[in-house]
Amino acid sequence: MQTKTYRIHYSGSKFWMIFWLLIFFPIGLVLLATHMRVVSHHKEIHFEYQGARFWLYFWALFFFPIMLFLLVFNGSIVKHASH
Repeated sequence: MQTKTYRIHYSGSKFWMIFWLLIFFPIGLVLLATHMRVVSHHKEIHFEYQGARFWLYFWALFFFPIMLFLLVFNGSIVKHASH
């Protein structure tokens, strides 16, 4: 059995991401999903949100499913690169 490892890189403020993950998980998840990179052995996937972040945080705070809808359909960029 082969084990795959993935490294997650976040280019924003790590303090705020960890703070919100501990205090209120949905906002921490939003921060992570707005600008993140996942790296595997021969693959690299970039997630970047291009929409208005205020509304993303607002809906994460009050109604989480709308935030997921905004992430998926309102300006998210997913780039896949192979090495």
